Amino acid sequence: MLGMVLLVVELITFIAPASAQAQPTALTQTQALTIALQQNPQLRVAAFEVLVARAQLAQARAGTAVQASVQGSYTRTQDGVVTTIPVSQQPTGGPPIVGYLIIPAASSNIYDARFVLQYPLYSGGRIEAQVAMAEANLRGADATFERVKQQIVFGVRQAYFSLLLAQAGLRAAEHSTAQANEILRVAKARVATGVSPRFDQVQAEVTAATAQQTQVRARNTVAQAMQGLNALLNMSLETPLILPDQFAMIPVATPTDRLLARALELRSEVVEVRARQAAAQAAIELAESGGRLNFGLSGMYDYGNSGPFGPGADLSSKWSVTLAATLTMTDGGLTRERVTEARQRLEQLKALEVQQRQTVELDVRQASLNIQSAREELVGAGALMAQAAEALRLANVRFAAGVGTNLEVVSAQTASSQAEVAKAQAEFNYSVARAALERAVGEAVQ
Repeated sequence: MLGMVLLVVELITFIAPASAQAQPTALTQTQALTIALQQNPQLRVAAFEVLVARAQLAQARAGTAVQASVQGSYTRTQDGVVTTIPVSQQPTGGPPIVGYLIIPAASSNIYDARFVLQYPLYSGGRIEAQVAMAEANLRGADATFERVKQQIVFGVRQAYFSLLLAQAGLRAAEHSTAQANEILRVAKARVATGVSPRFDQVQAEVTAATAQQTQVRARNTVAQAMQGLNALLNMSLETPLILPDQFAMIPVATPTDRLLARALELRSEVVEVRARQAAAQAAIELAESGGRLNFGLSGMYDYGNSGPFGPGADLSSKWSVTLAATLTMTDGGLTRERVTEARQRLEQLKALEVQQRQTVELDVRQASLNIQSAREELVGAGALMAQAAEALRLANVRFAAGVGTNLEVVSAQTASSQAEVAKAQAEFNYSVARAALERAVGEAVQ
C-alpha cells in the first residue's frame, strides 16, 4: 500500500505524441489503468490523506516516549551596589571601630542552563487510546485510497470497453456500407441491361444512403468514446487511440458464496467503516481517561553562573526528581457526556456496517447475475451472427444468379449487421459485468 501511495504522490509526466501530428497511440488496458492511477487528482488527494494519517500515528506514538528538553537563558540586571558594614569591638556596635566588612555587588550577568526529562508513567489510557485512534484512522485512510482506486479502475475499464464497442459498431457499419454500395452497383448494371426494373435501383440507392448515415453516426460514437477515455486518462482529447486489447471472455469459476465472503472481508467500504468503529472505540477510551488518575515522572538539573564559561562569582547547581499524580475530582459532567457521545457514535457506525454489508451483498449478487445473463446472451449472439452471415451469403448467391431479389439481399444484410452489433454488445456486457464483479468483490476474481 505504501508503495502505491508513493507512486501516486510522485509527479509522473506521461509524454503523449503531439496532437498536431495526429499520430495514433497504441494503448493497452494495462497502460490505460497505469496512466489513470498516476494522473488522477482524486487519487492523489487520497494518497496524501494516507501520508497525513501516517504522520498523525507517528505523533501519537511519540507520546509514549521520554521527552527531553534543554533550556538556556541570559539575564542582564542593573549594576549592584557595594555594601560596607563597620565592625566594632563593642557588642552594641559602638566605637572603637576596628575594621569594615565589605560585601561586593552581585554580578549583573546571570547565565542559567536547565536540562529536563519527562516521562508519563500512566495516563489513564489517554495515550494508548490516542495511538489506537491514529492506527484506526490510518486503516480508514488506506481503505479510502483503495476505494477511490477501484472506482478509477472500473471507470477506465468501462470507458475502454465502450470504445471497443463503438469501434465494433463502426466496423459493422462499414461492412453494411460496402455491401450496400455493391448492391447498388449490381442494380444499376441490371437496370441498364433491362434485366431489373428501375425500382430496384432506387431501392438500392436508399439502402446505400441509409448505410452511409449509419456509418456517420457510428464514426461520431467512436470519436465521443475516444474523447471520454482520453479525459479519464488526463490526455489531450484529440489524441487518436489504437486499442490492441480486444474483448476477452474470461469465465468466472468461483462460486457466488465464496465471492460474497471475500467481498465482506476485502471491500474497501466495509474495511473503512470497521476502521471508523475502531476509532470510535478508541474515542470511548480516550473520553474515559479524563476521569482516571495520571502519574508522571520528571527530572531536572539546573546550572546557574555569573559567567558563561568557568566558575563565576555566583555559581550554583541543583537537581530534582518529581513524581506527580493528577486526578480530576469534578468537571461538571463533561467526561461523562464525552463518553456518552463516543458510545453513541460507535452504535451509529455499527448500524452503518450492517447497511454496508447489505450493499456489498447486493452488488456481488447482481454482478454475478449480470455475468450469467451476459454469458448466455453471448452464446446466443454468436449463433445468431453465424446464421445471419450464412443467410447473407445465400442471398448474395441467389441475387447474383438472378433468382433472388434485391429486397432479400437488403434484408439479409440488415440482419447480418444487427447480429454483428449484437455480438459486440454481448461481449461488452460480459466484460463490464466482470469488471463490476471485481469492483464488488474488491479484488480480481477467477
